[in-house]
Amino acid sequence: MADNATKSPVRVYAERLVFLATIVVLSAFMQGGRVVVICAVSVASAMLADALCCALRKDKYDPKDAAVLFWGLCAGMMMPISASLWAAAMSSVICIIVGKHFFGASDNIVFCPPAISTAFMIICYPAQMLYSPKFGESYPIFGEYDGILTRSAEYSLQLGYTPSANIWDTLLGFTSGPIGTIYGIVIIVCGICLAVRGKNSPAAMISCLVTVGILAFFFPRAKYGAWNSVFYELSSGYLLFGTVFLSTEPYCIPKKTMARAVYGAVLGYITMMFRIYGRTEGGFLFALLIVSALSESFDRLVENLGYWKKTYLSSFEKNKTRVQRGEVKLTDTQEIVIPKKYRYHTPPIDGVIKKQARKYRKNRRDYNGKQ
Repeated sequence: MADNATKSPVRVYAERLVFLATIVVLSAFMQGGRVVVICAVSVASAMLADALCCALRKDKYDPKDAAVLFWGLCAGMMMPISASLWAAAMSSVICIIVGKHFFGASDNIVFCPPAISTAFMIICYPAQMLYSPKFGESYPIFGEYDGILTRSAEYSLQLGYTPSANIWDTLLGFTSGPIGTIYGIVIIVCGICLAVRGKNSPAAMISCLVTVGILAFFFPRAKYGAWNSVFYELSSGYLLFGTVFLSTEPYCIPKKTMARAVYGAVLGYITMMFRIYGRTEGGFLFALLIVSALSESFDRLVENLGYWKKTYLSSFEKNKTRVQRGEVKLTDTQEIVIPKKYRYHTPPIDGVIKKQARKYRKNRRDYNGKQ
């Protein structure tokens, strides 16, 4: 299986755009034409913000940058159909300005850009982000909506209730929520396809979902059993969508496979801590902002553990076996050798110390000779 760290980010984002477009088409068929309008406004705002930032930074603007299109589309798909068009435009602008250009363009991405903008909108404009119409109700493309807005399944879990939608309705997307995050089966299929094609990291996705499932089983928030809680925790909020499309960000994800597994496990753990002890929705996004900033630390952790195992643990077991066989004779004193990795500023032995050592050895020999 190919590793997405070795792939060109442009190709990775281009293929992800194809799968996102599939979800947009499905959502437009299920929820109406306003889905297309919100996504179009988001993508256009992201491209415009990128062009202006490139002009201000005197950098070359690439209108075909697949990453900008992907980030803008993700920002739009994580908004409910009832969100205002100005809110969709603001989210995409923040996504590009803060997520990309504030830290020095694509080569210095620290946080996942759509996670930054969506988390900001949830905190500052909760009415735009956390309320959506009931599934099946017609929402006008540009007109006023006179229906009742409802909260998502994640909010029901926060209150300690079991969401009203049954399992099949939840998996098929017959429920309220953001535009692109409610179609559980489609998102899972997209994640499997991206992993098989080497555009996603299976280690990060699986470890994140498994960690969330384990914590949901032992600390259930939904009624009627632990397995019920596991299902709704995995299928609610931004978890599935974010795990597939955001947590495996090519610019933020660790490079080593084991580091990615640790990264996903920590992401799932922090997500559940936010959900259990937090007071707002979107805990996955806030957890993603934390672990994406620590991405390189996971690589260094795994590297240091591997070096320790190879240098100390393996050598200890090998020498222990040799001693037991009688191949090595232990003495009262052993020479301590510092590994090269830790020889940072060890000063060399100067000539004065060497001269004193020779003089001491000569005096020692003369004394022994007189005896």
